[in-house]
Amino acid sequence: MTICRVSLIAAMVMAARVSWGATGTLTVFDDADQNGFDHNASTYAIGMSLQQSVVHSGTTAAVVSMQNFNAASWQAPTTYSTASDYDGISFWLFDGLSSGTQDLALLLYNTDNVIVGKIDLAVAYGAPLPYATWINVRIPLNNLPNPQNVPDPTLFNNIVIRTYSGSGNNYFFIDDVALIGADIFKNGFE
Repeated sequence: MTICRVSLIAAMVMAARVSWGATGTLTVFDDADQNGFDHNASTYAIGMSLQQSVVHSGTTAAVVSMQNFNAASWQAPTTYSTASDYDGISFWLFDGLSSGTQDLALLLYNTDNVIVGKIDLAVAYGAPLPYATWINVRIPLNNLPNPQNVPDPTLFNNIVIRTYSGSGNNYFFIDDVALIGADIFKNGFE
């Protein structure tokens, strides 16, 4: 074999290994539940409905009334790992409040309905959440605080975006929800 061929084969093998180094992006919701995710199956989707009046893209967004503990939520078709499957989440949020002082959080639950990860959205966003405008929220999932000290906080099957305060006279909207694939080579090739 010539040196050129050997180099080409080595480059192709390396490119194939690098392309397998990360899980792809998995759509959870965009106009409808996607990829086996189901907001109707989730016990946490309280006060949530789908509507077409305020959307980020497409024709439909999830809307949640701002009453205590109401939430947008999607049950996954299987259990995922924040270490090897999906180590981030991205979604678009529209706060319908006129003051922008809502108390919203992202929570991940495991199959035992125990919180394995939780973060306030203002903390994740890095500033108070603006109101009356769509913002993209991107959150790394692999190091979320584990409030209930679950032995393996990397496993989840329910995604919840919940309010902890509110009167119900206002709403928040969620659109274009996607899990971001974990890079399995983030610590090198070992």
